[in-house]
Amino acid sequence: MTNGTVRKNRESFSVFDRHLGSFLASVASAHAGDVRLAVQLAARQLREGHVCVPLADFAGRMWSAEDQEEPPVLLPDLDAWTDALRQAECVGRPGEFKPLILDDAHRLYFHRYWRYERDIADFVLGRRNHSFPVEPCPEVLREKLRVFFPEVLTDPSFAPALAACLALAGKFLALTGSPGTGKTTAVTKILAFLLELEKKPHRIALCAPTGKAAARLEEAVRKTTAELPCTDDIRKLIPQDAMTLHRLLGVIRHSPYFYHNKKNPLPYDLVVVDEASMVDLPLAAKLVDALAPEARLFLLGDKDQLASVEAGAVLGSLCFFEPLNVLSDALGKELFDIAGILVETAAKAPAAAGSIVELTRNYRFSEAGGIGALGRSVRQGDAGRVLEILESGRWPDVRFTELSSADDPLTVLTPLALESCRACLDAALGVPARIGDVFERFEAFRLLCALRIGPWGSRNLNAVVERILAGAGLIDSRNPFYEGRPVMIVQNDYRLRLFNGDIGIVLRDPDDAESVRVFFRDPRTGLRRIAPERLPPHETVWAMTVHKSQGSEFDRVLLVLGQSDAPVLTRELLYTGVTRARSGVGLLSPRDVLVRTIQKRISRKSGLADALKDPEYKL
Repeated sequence: MTNGTVRKNRESFSVFDRHLGSFLASVASAHAGDVRLAVQLAARQLREGHVCVPLADFAGRMWSAEDQEEPPVLLPDLDAWTDALRQAECVGRPGEFKPLILDDAHRLYFHRYWRYERDIADFVLGRRNHSFPVEPCPEVLREKLRVFFPEVLTDPSFAPALAACLALAGKFLALTGSPGTGKTTAVTKILAFLLELEKKPHRIALCAPTGKAAARLEEAVRKTTAELPCTDDIRKLIPQDAMTLHRLLGVIRHSPYFYHNKKNPLPYDLVVVDEASMVDLPLAAKLVDALAPEARLFLLGDKDQLASVEAGAVLGSLCFFEPLNVLSDALGKELFDIAGILVETAAKAPAAAGSIVELTRNYRFSEAGGIGALGRSVRQGDAGRVLEILESGRWPDVRFTELSSADDPLTVLTPLALESCRACLDAALGVPARIGDVFERFEAFRLLCALRIGPWGSRNLNAVVERILAGAGLIDSRNPFYEGRPVMIVQNDYRLRLFNGDIGIVLRDPDDAESVRVFFRDPRTGLRRIAPERLPPHETVWAMTVHKSQGSEFDRVLLVLGQSDAPVLTRELLYTGVTRARSGVGLLSPRDVLVRTIQKRISRKSGLADALKDPEYKL
């Protein structure tokens, strides 16, 4: 874009942006106009999920007001703008207590968000100190590695074994990998490995950003723990319950603060956070602030999935360097000498490299399968390869249906809805319904949408599917709680232990043929039943957004991108949707929209990655 071109709609200042800019400009000692524009831009960037404003990306550009009531404004040139801001009373340098912070890389922050980044950087760099304990001796360490990770016998660079050694030596570990690479299996083995070697009980907490993700973590850890090659005494030390991050930290009602903080730290020696890509910057900062000084933190997640809804992309910033699993020469030598682990090394590996491990061996997708190939190509941004995979007919587990502007959801989805939903409804209407079978059939297929609103958004497609099923006589849509209706909770209810994202199915109560209940899977009790009138806010979920599907997996998926381009259509969204499928995935989209989606990446502006490259760097 050249100077003088007005950027409208998304890239403009809202009424809130302008009011906040005017307020801070009113307390500036000098250059109020430049301060006002900078604050407006910082507020807008925060709305878009960015932590800071790289002024160099915006200096000299023309911007317009969102409501078009005010004329466009020309943003100042970079040198003049930064000079003016440094003279303003409300703008400080890193480390100063001012409303705005401007660093040496010309990034402008609200002070709170600069502090959040600094706290996370300090935490990661402060706990990366890889000092292997004197005990156990190398012989015992290698023996335990072979017990829990026998793959090291044939592969001395086996990533989970590398992660276990780094966890033993440091206090922070980020474990990333695509779906199917065994992150929860690896971390459960790492917990047992540490408990065996350190010969002392650890107070361990398992948590995730959402209730659904916590339940899946709990289920996976329970399953892996039962199969561990260790004594029952060790198994008993691995927790069997998981909770949400908010519950872990202790929510204070009507407050942005938590019960646990630096003055009142968490009573745990080790905290494991699954689905860390969903954790935003403020929540991550409050978590590290609440950890005891010697506590360990393990983050699990996929760096290539969708970033958090709120500001920041913490896991993505941590995994900023390519390739991963490349350590410093000194650490690589120590790992080989002590544990026999062989890794690639570099003389100038980033400061945080020794705390981040990527799992690359996939246990879900065959290397020759279409889903794995499609996911890799999307992640790499290779649109040509994606189209080849979808259109060649060589991979039966992937298919592409080109959507045109004349297509309507009712016509396109009728045969698919009848085929995919009938099995679930047949099981639900069985007398008596086999509830476990109903869930299995329902989870065999999911309609995923890029959007929530619009003709191809999840809200409308849920209504369309119900119309199709009612027309075929499969449901009575006049009854809001018809048998077989799937519902998704959209607001946490701690009293009922129902959380945002939990999915239940309306079924006739086996103990009371005159009543229906909403049944939910429960990793502790198997199933729970709730009367419909007691449910917290919820919605029908024949279709769901890709954002809501994070942390879930289904046998087959149909991913609907819609008929036209939209801001949310990004490579990360497409990758997340595709990798929800285990055995088959279909894409429904215009060809040009699919290509643009692959080419568009989420970019969250932040200084965290720079801070982790060099421990001397000052935010």
